Amino acid sequence: MKAAKTGMKINSESLTGFINELKNLYEVEKVDENRKKQLIARVNKYGYFPYPHVKVLKELSEAETIITLEEKLKLNSTYRENRFTFDENSLSPLQRAKFQNSEWFKKEQHNIKLINLAGLGNGNSTKEPGKFIDWLKQLVTLPAGKPEEGILSATVYLIPFHPREFGCAYIPKHSGVSPGLEDEVLRQKFNLDAKDQVKLFISLCQLAGHPVIYDVLPQTGRFSGLILSNPYAARWFNIKQLINQLTEEVSRIKEELKEQNHPQQVDFAADIIIKTLSGENLPIPDDVKEIFDSFENRLLLQKKKLSDQMMKRENQLLLHKKAREIINGILGKSENEQISEEDISDEKHGEIIGALICQGLWPAGGGAWNSAGTPVFDKMSEGGGYPTFKHYDYEGNDVTHFANLDCQTPYYFVNLENGKYNEEVIEFFIDFLKKLRNEYNFDGYRVDHLDHITDRVSEENDVPISYRAPRLVLRRMNEELKKDVPYFSTLAEYMLWDNMFKQYHHDMKFDILWGNDIISQYQKNVSQIIQDNARLEEYNKTYGQERKLSILKVYNNQDGEFRDINQYPGQLGESGAIFKWFKLKFIPGGTWAQRPVMFIDGDESFTKLGIEEVIGEEKSMTREDHSEFFHKFDAINRFALNNRILEKGKARLYFENNTTGFVSWLVELECQREKLFITANQRPPQEYTRIKDGQELNELTYIENYPLESVAIELPEGFSMISEFIYNRQTKTFEETDKIINLIEGTLHYENLKPSEFHIYKIT
Repeated sequence: MKAAKTGMKINSESLTGFINELKNLYEVEKVDENRKKQLIARVNKYGYFPYPHVKVLKELSEAETIITLEEKLKLNSTYRENRFTFDENSLSPLQRAKFQNSEWFKKEQHNIKLINLAGLGNGNSTKEPGKFIDWLKQLVTLPAGKPEEGILSATVYLIPFHPREFGCAYIPKHSGVSPGLEDEVLRQKFNLDAKDQVKLFISLCQLAGHPVIYDVLPQTGRFSGLILSNPYAARWFNIKQLINQLTEEVSRIKEELKEQNHPQQVDFAADIIIKTLSGENLPIPDDVKEIFDSFENRLLLQKKKLSDQMMKRENQLLLHKKAREIINGILGKSENEQISEEDISDEKHGEIIGALICQGLWPAGGGAWNSAGTPVFDKMSEGGGYPTFKHYDYEGNDVTHFANLDCQTPYYFVNLENGKYNEEVIEFFIDFLKKLRNEYNFDGYRVDHLDHITDRVSEENDVPISYRAPRLVLRRMNEELKKDVPYFSTLAEYMLWDNMFKQYHHDMKFDILWGNDIISQYQKNVSQIIQDNARLEEYNKTYGQERKLSILKVYNNQDGEFRDINQYPGQLGESGAIFKWFKLKFIPGGTWAQRPVMFIDGDESFTKLGIEEVIGEEKSMTREDHSEFFHKFDAINRFALNNRILEKGKARLYFENNTTGFVSWLVELECQREKLFITANQRPPQEYTRIKDGQELNELTYIENYPLESVAIELPEGFSMISEFIYNRQTKTFEETDKIINLIEGTLHYENLKPSEFHIYKIT
């Protein structure tokens, strides 16, 4: 990880020098004056440049990008007359607005956009990861907010930008920045390495009004730099020792089996067992299969016993000592000298891993989502490349088939044999997160992998029993992070299993929960979203009087494309996806159920698939280029942001027919006579669902839906129509008209209401 000294101190003077040099580099002065005026006018009109990222990549030059960025910075009062003008202690818009809590993150109509820096290049033409100028092109298109109402511009949510192991952004090699993100031009001209460039981008986002949050993990890569520099932070196995002990046990079992079986067959089966432990894959003849199975069954008990013993504190201390001796020895350090990740070069990293493996030392993995207790060493993989483990749940059931986390290393927060906490590891974890926050000036964290923290999968009588981060650790983490930075916000990746709101909010101190919108996309009709809001309101009225909880409304996230979930907006067709976005913006929860909306880079132009692939491979993302979709997507967002009823009001179901899909709802604001009245065919043109015609299906099934013929609905009693808001494709906005062509004597009539077609009315 060592690198030559680089960097830039972020202040008004240094950034002014940087952007002036950037303007010279990309020859901004050569941009036609009329074009320049056109760009500036657009940014001033909208607060951002209203293009989808795919179009900006193709049509906006580097010079034009800088022009639009300058204008966006001016709108946020951090840049004027070709100079940056900000207090270096107030980089964040939250600092400048003097927020003293995390309420900014929970506001209705606030947007959160998930961004993968590597994916921001033009994946339609290259696999090369996105670079700094591509990041700026994303920045200029990020939606504005309404700061005067406390709704900040879209929060940038960055997924991990560390070097990746095993083709996954969530398995970091070390806590630095991937060299694949480095823009060579900036390296050569400004002496800025990949880390400097990421820090600079984050600062520019914040100076342009966008808070920035980051994905953090309560685990790390198997042999990550964090673990190698802090071996005590993980549990370790000595696989060589276990194989030797199990080989001795095979010899003992062998003698027992010879009493009832042919000795030669027992010896033959024993030889296969021993070789299998070391990774050889040998056929098992039929005549010894029964004996082999007897070996396996008896040996499993010993595998569990020996693995449990090795995980005990006294043995872990010995393994920590042995690992440190090996690591420090290779680095030329004294045995007990504390090292850092910066001491481990890429070359030494590989050498250390090889030496540890040679001595049989492997960090203990995570296992399955529902595994509890100790991972049980089973055997080496075929060829002997790595150890494999069996995993069991809290009832002792084998859940190995669910295991996909053995290549991750959970932190050693607790001694599973007695439930005692490891204070040194807890302090290490919290200090690491504080250091990371301070280094990049993050405004919040999204904490990964937090489902099942407090249910029977991971706790017994409030004592941790699994590898997952315990609730006590997460509470202390939140308290420490927010003590230093009161506006710092945290989002828990918790999908609402068993609705444990209080445990995550009140006990662990999280501000927002991930929610279950994606995993249950087919269920999230209008009435369900209103029920979700009501459940949150009820909770907040009981437990959120001083600090409210929020739950994301999720248009899309990285879970949807996983084959076990298989729920994402692209499945709904264009109009279905637009209506999903519309529902999230037009079904507010009111004062006690404020909920921001999250979406992903590429969603704005109807990109159906792609985020899962670039979370794996570090490369640019392929995107759909659908301008008409973007304009309507963008218009819905702008309408909702600038409508007081949608910002402050609360949605109430008026009518719903579960058989046909026809629905209507009101959005009303207390003490205001005018209300929004919305009607829709809420069935998408197509979908994957477990519900058809109100009936539960056994599995996700693809279905198509059709227009509704001759439906009608009366206006709410005592109300009269004022106007309708209709989307104008030429102006790309919703325009108000008092000509309601389908209103007859207080009743709205629709001869042919297409799937996902909706109408917005104002009534009084």
